[in-house]
Amino acid sequence: MAGSTREVVTLQFGHYANFVGTHWWNIQESSFCYDASSSSSPSDINHDVLFREGLTLTGEQTYTPRLILYDLKGSLNTLKEDGTLYDVLEKDDEVHWMGDVTLHTSDTSGKNQFLRDLERIDKGELPTEEDASSAGTEDSHDEVQEATPQSSINPLEVFRSKLYNLDQSVSVWSDFLRIHLHPNTVSILSEYAHDPEQDMFDVFGYGQQLLGTQRVSADLEDRLHFFVEDCDSLQGFQVLVDPYNGFGGLASEVLEQMSEDYDNKGILTFGCYPSVYVRRSPIVDYHRLICTALSVTKLSANSSLYTPISVASGLGREPGPMASFPYLTYNPSLHYHTGGILATALDTCTLPYRTRSDGVLMTELTNTLNYSGRKMAALSARLPFPITLDGALAASLSQFVAAPDLVSLCPGVREPGRTFMQSVVLRGVPPNRVRIPDPAAHADSIFRDCRSANECLKRYLQYMYPGMLNAGTVVNEPLAVTTPFPHLFNAEITHDGMVGFKPRSAVQGVEKVTAMTSLSSLSGLQGSLAALHGEVEKVDIRRFHRFLDAGLEEDDFKEAVESLRQLARAYQTSDNEMAEDSDDDSD
Repeated sequence: MAGSTREVVTLQFGHYANFVGTHWWNIQESSFCYDASSSSSPSDINHDVLFREGLTLTGEQTYTPRLILYDLKGSLNTLKEDGTLYDVLEKDDEVHWMGDVTLHTSDTSGKNQFLRDLERIDKGELPTEEDASSAGTEDSHDEVQEATPQSSINPLEVFRSKLYNLDQSVSVWSDFLRIHLHPNTVSILSEYAHDPEQDMFDVFGYGQQLLGTQRVSADLEDRLHFFVEDCDSLQGFQVLVDPYNGFGGLASEVLEQMSEDYDNKGILTFGCYPSVYVRRSPIVDYHRLICTALSVTKLSANSSLYTPISVASGLGREPGPMASFPYLTYNPSLHYHTGGILATALDTCTLPYRTRSDGVLMTELTNTLNYSGRKMAALSARLPFPITLDGALAASLSQFVAAPDLVSLCPGVREPGRTFMQSVVLRGVPPNRVRIPDPAAHADSIFRDCRSANECLKRYLQYMYPGMLNAGTVVNEPLAVTTPFPHLFNAEITHDGMVGFKPRSAVQGVEKVTAMTSLSSLSGLQGSLAALHGEVEKVDIRRFHRFLDAGLEEDDFKEAVESLRQLARAYQTSDNEMAEDSDDDSD
């Protein structure tokens, strides 16, 4: 595959999935090199896999993601549905009605300081170091300025180095969108309004019904054909979805069609769960539970691999405790924060099919992990992967051997159990931070003679998971977490992602970090699925008339519940089989 590009098309369904996706695209754009004269080595990452070149009507070159995203009316704030890159005709807003008209308007929040600065750059008003020094005047509540190196000659770096406090000014995902989108990307479902307080798109069948309409079906077909036909060698699709509401139904129907139309392509799907829900009541929680159960069975059936992700530990009605990272502090109630954490893991774990050399196809990755009917996988991460200023990768991995410390991002899986197979990615380790400084002092370390990050990772996997199918990928390029990534890293993390000896300055942000992820098939998924099944099998679907009115048959629901039980059994080992038998006896 070296030297070739195998393209991927991405689909996003739902508001939280778009929060995660926005961070993901921002992270990738942060690693772009706009300076053609730069002497730095070429990136390990082939951005052409997910991005496409194009031309505006005026001949200006563009670089936008191969992306189709769905959301509800009112979810864009100041973002135009058709974007700003291309000269597209305005939609006809004239009301063709001869009688009395009552006009209802909805308030649109203004642009925050980050979007205003981004707009200036788009107009050619590139920031200067003098602009940087003016921070803290009119919009001091929105931003703090990091000291910019005097040697900086690229004005865009001034923008990238600014620190914005967007925690209180982000209400929708477009409030921190850094990239431009193609006009064929955004599709708004006008039949339903985005309103966290009164979420009426909370029934699985509502999404299924939408795809049955001519407008939505034709719209999807046109957008999908546009991006697919633009590819020379399509390898598959990435899908992010909100599985706990109507978007689970919409995505399930779409993937069922795609699995038939593109049966030789990979479909890697991530179900994105927030850690905190605005609406909570018994009926609302049950609606979310039913949608989740239906989504898990249908999305896993129609994907090459399905992975639920969240910083919360529960997959059922209760989100449960939140994941804890040693060097991160985040607000679980902010999608802006939790979506950023999930995006860092997604950007890292998908690198195997996005690298320039030694890469694999998406189907090779998914077929390895979905062996023997195990269509679900679990994602775990360490952000940042800890390397001290005077330490090395080998020393850090030695600590991991004593106590593995990847944090689960799969709801319901806190104890991994037996690992059947996994894909581990390690990124961003500086070449001078690989070897143990004094091998003689660590003669008993299994890494004492390792000379590269690849050797270290291979040795680690062989020692920790003997006899297992382990795929290890090392990428030199670190994870870029510049503007507008939220300020989640604790003060001991330096600007370049190392664990320092003194607190980082309050006016200095973290620009890049090392990271490690594991996308794995493991027995711990059995407990997660069994717990979900235990909740949903007690549901009397006849009490939830909105699901029945939307087309759900009682027999179809019972079949989905049974499919969930069978999916859980696929991850049984002798240990968790005994645990399940004891639970059944107690019932």
